[in-house]
Amino acid sequence: MRLRDRVTRDRPPEAARSVRLDLLTEAEPPGLAPPLPGSVDDLAGVADEGPEAVVTGRRAGRRRPWALEAAALAVIVAVGGLLRFWNLDRVGFRGDEAVYAGQAAVLAGVDELQRWFILMSRGNSNFLLFQRIVSLAYRMFGVSDVLARAVAATFSTMTIVVVFAIARSLYTRRAALIAALLLAVSSYSVFLARLALLDATLTFLVTLAMLCLARWDRTGRPVWLYGFGACVALAIQAKIVGVLLLPILGGYLLVSRRRLPWRVVALAVVAFLVFLSPVLLDVASNSREFGDFLSRSSRRVSHVPWTYYPTVLLGREGLVVVVLWTAGIVLAVVRRSRADVIPGLWLLAFVGFYQLYPLKAFNYLLPSVPALCLLAARALDRLPRPSLPVVRVAATAAVGVVLVAGVIPYQWRALHDDSYAGLEEAARWLADNSPADAGVMTLSHGSAQYVFSFYGRRDAYPFGRFRLATVLPGGKIVHALPSTEGVTPRDWVALWPPQLMEKGTVDYLVYYATSTTIDDPEEDPLVNTSTQRKFRELIARYGGELVHTVYVNHEGRAWVYKATRLRTKPVVTHSASGRMVKVRGWGFTVNSTVKVHYHGRRVAVVRADRGGSISLRFPVPAHAQPPYYVVLTDAEGNYASFSGLSVPRQGVGGRGEPRPQG
Repeated sequence: MRLRDRVTRDRPPEAARSVRLDLLTEAEPPGLAPPLPGSVDDLAGVADEGPEAVVTGRRAGRRRPWALEAAALAVIVAVGGLLRFWNLDRVGFRGDEAVYAGQAAVLAGVDELQRWFILMSRGNSNFLLFQRIVSLAYRMFGVSDVLARAVAATFSTMTIVVVFAIARSLYTRRAALIAALLLAVSSYSVFLARLALLDATLTFLVTLAMLCLARWDRTGRPVWLYGFGACVALAIQAKIVGVLLLPILGGYLLVSRRRLPWRVVALAVVAFLVFLSPVLLDVASNSREFGDFLSRSSRRVSHVPWTYYPTVLLGREGLVVVVLWTAGIVLAVVRRSRADVIPGLWLLAFVGFYQLYPLKAFNYLLPSVPALCLLAARALDRLPRPSLPVVRVAATAAVGVVLVAGVIPYQWRALHDDSYAGLEEAARWLADNSPADAGVMTLSHGSAQYVFSFYGRRDAYPFGRFRLATVLPGGKIVHALPSTEGVTPRDWVALWPPQLMEKGTVDYLVYYATSTTIDDPEEDPLVNTSTQRKFRELIARYGGELVHTVYVNHEGRAWVYKATRLRTKPVVTHSASGRMVKVRGWGFTVNSTVKVHYHGRRVAVVRADRGGSISLRFPVPAHAQPPYYVVLTDAEGNYASFSGLSVPRQGVGGRGEPRPQG
């Protein structure tokens, strides 16, 4: 018997009356459905059928509390939406957000940002669905950070409704409302929904694909399978990991032993390819770049313990929610219910992949949260319920109080997160107080520098250790240099920063402190601390002068330094012609006074330009001798020297060759 041939039993009169007392403590009747192989629960998914249901499963003439159900869902969605949209502009962008928002602005026609943002992912996300959606909002309302985050928050809020619909198809009405509530108050989901990242969009599309699969499982209508193919294609465009939906479908077909007609398979493939066509066109026109970026980013490795993701979830959700999720998983494994197959495969695919994938990040597990909420709701729905209505209401209230008490502290953290506070303010200060052609360098794990390009329209460069390619101002792409296996490249610590400083490309250095650990744990804390120390050394070597401090909650969070010299040590050259000496120098403090002494006596004074360079002439001293030194010293005590001057013989003019001196 196929799933669409289900039959149901009449609802007992007592249960029918109890539904009016309390929607969340509704007693659901059993139904009959053919179990999957090894299933011990053949009642799942049909418990909502009413007493007037006929054996064909049609719903004819039944009275249902639709208004109460809709009102409960509306309240849950409103709570989830409020948490996701509240005060979105509290803190400015972090690095990845700036990249995606900048790409969206370029797609929206903001030509000036083409200097800093290219329409291609440097990592393993690859495609630009989220950015294209944000660009539509930009065209209508203008470019802003809040708008980009609002798009992500909208997708996250809509996911609550989709999770309700999935649970409504697989479980009971009560379980559906519980699942929606758990997702609405999930602190991890709220935290990521408030960031202009790709994960909220990916999670919505993954959840929508699972709804299509669940509806096809229940109705057998091919149109739902076609919708699944379309959602998979869109999920891949949101983030390439959406391809994991395909093995989920394969696993479901194996477990359920369902056969698909070739016509249905062909139409589902057509739907998939039609919705994937933008990706196919992009890959066809940029196949080399896509392949290069993807292959390089796949080599990134995070040096973290295997407990990284459990630690992230526990830190973001708290013990109460994690225990509920764990109970849901355990119950699903023990009961082996047919209704838990879809969320179980969903969870196995995404959690299993990311646990095995060598690169870890705090945001990667978001697509798994709806599945965890479904299983946890199923477990709560199966709790024993007292027969007395008053006791049932009291028990429901007690569970609600425990959940709220466990969630509130973590929701507070999600709504008040200021991990990267100070970057936006530093960028806007530079936009107002530095030349338009000024360059800036900041601590980065590959993307933070783009905050200065997005907010301040300044050429920006990273300082740090990472394997991502770097897009230089003007669109030139610099790939991370090859390094020893397992060692993160150091070229943006030891190679490029000194060159950019000494060429005068970088004028400002911005040091900032986050309130939490880094987003992508590509390095352990020791290396992270080492990178910070190296950056402070760079600031000192090039005469960094503190010109601005950004305070957050009365604490310094970002410090802007202006480089006062462009070399670690001044360098001079000289040449002699007759009785005159010509001197050129580089690396002195910018705009400072440089005094020139010969054998302890001042012979000249000159002012360094905005690049720290000098050029001067002075007569050869009458008492000049080759062992005596010419010493040039700026206002900060930086100096350079040379020797070899001598008084030319009468009637003989000579010209010395320029030679560098230290």
